[in-house]
Amino acid sequence: MKVEELAAQLISFPTEMPPGNEEECAAYLRDYFRDLDIKRCEIEIHRFAEKRANLIVRIGPRGRAGLLFSGHIDVVPAGDPNMWSAPAFEPRIREGRLYGRGAADMKGGVAALVKAIETFKNRELKRGIIFIATAGEERGFDGLKALIRDGKLKDGDALYGVIGEPTELRAVRAHRGGAIFKITSHGRSAHSSMPDLGINAIENAAHFIVELIGLRERLGEIKDPDLGSTVLSTTVIEGGIKENVIPESCQVVVDCRIIPAHSSEYIRSRLEELALRIRERLPTLQLTIEEVLSYDPLNTPRAHPFVKLCEEITGQPSETAPYGTEGPLYQRLNISTVVLGPGSVKQAHIPNEYVEIKQLHQAQSIYEELIRQICL
Repeated sequence: MKVEELAAQLISFPTEMPPGNEEECAAYLRDYFRDLDIKRCEIEIHRFAEKRANLIVRIGPRGRAGLLFSGHIDVVPAGDPNMWSAPAFEPRIREGRLYGRGAADMKGGVAALVKAIETFKNRELKRGIIFIATAGEERGFDGLKALIRDGKLKDGDALYGVIGEPTELRAVRAHRGGAIFKITSHGRSAHSSMPDLGINAIENAAHFIVELIGLRERLGEIKDPDLGSTVLSTTVIEGGIKENVIPESCQVVVDCRIIPAHSSEYIRSRLEELALRIRERLPTLQLTIEEVLSYDPLNTPRAHPFVKLCEEITGQPSETAPYGTEGPLYQRLNISTVVLGPGSVKQAHIPNEYVEIKQLHQAQSIYEELIRQICL
C-alpha cells in the first residue's frame, strides 16, 4: 500500500469533530500495525469516551524513545456537501492530488508517519519510536489530554517529537498559544414595543465587542521576535429568541492567539477590566466570562539541535506559525517538538481539501531520514 492509498483509507472514516467518532479509524491503524508484525512492538487503543479513542504504538528498546511521531485523526466537519465536487469522505486522486476531508489536515501526514515507520519494521533500533494517533485535536486536544491524564504518556518518554500537521515540509519550531472565552451578556426580556422595560443583552454585548478592538490594539503593542503580537478576535455571536422580544441573553466567543509574554489568565484579567470600565458608563452591563479552553505556545529554540537537524534534512529554514497544535502538550513533557508535515494549512478546513501526492512521498522520506539518524 502506497502512502496515498493509506491516506485515502484514513480519509474514508468520517471522524468529524464534533462529535468525534475516531475509534473506528484508530482501530484500523491498530490492525495495520498488527499486520506489519513488528518485533518488540506494543500497540494499544486508548478509549476515553463513547466512540472516542487514541492509538499509541511503542516500537523498539524500552526506556526513553528517540522519536515520538504524532498526528490527529479527527477532522473538522465537512460542511455543505454542495460545496464539494465529490463527497468529502470518498477520497479521490486527480492530477497528482489526493482530495477529501482531512487530506491535508492531517490524515496525509498520519499516513506518511506510519509508512516511514513501516520502512524500518525489520530493522533493529538503537532508540525506540512512539507513534500516537490522537482524537479530538480540533476541539481542545481532549484525546491527547486524556492520554496524558491516564498515564499512557509520561514526562520524558521521548527525546524529540514530530507532529505531521501541514507545513509544506518546513519545520515549524514555534507558534502562538491560544485561549477561547465565552462571554455571556445578561439582560432582561420585554416586549420590543417597550424596550425601556427590559435590558437588551445584545446591545450591551455590542458595546463590549466594540471595545475589544481597542484591547486588541493595545495587546498588539507588545511584539515577540518570532511570533509577533497576541491576536484577539470576536468569532461568534448568538442571542435573541424572537423578533419582537428584547433579548435577555447574548453569547459572544472571543478567540485569542497568545505570545509567550502573555497568558490566558492575563487575557482574562484584561477582559474583566474592560467590562468594569464599560460598566462605569453603562450600569446595566452584566457579563459572565468563561474560559472554554487554552493551550500554551510552542517555542522550541531556533538553535536547538533537533531544529537544526530538521532544517538540514528538509533543506529549508525553520519557521513559526500563526495556528496552534498539540506540540505544547508534548513540550510540557520535556519532549522537544517541531511541527513538520505534507500539505498546506491553506487547504485546512475548506471544501475540496487536498494534499499533493508528491509531498506525501517527500514527507515519508523526511521521516525516514529522521528515524535513520536518531533511532538506528
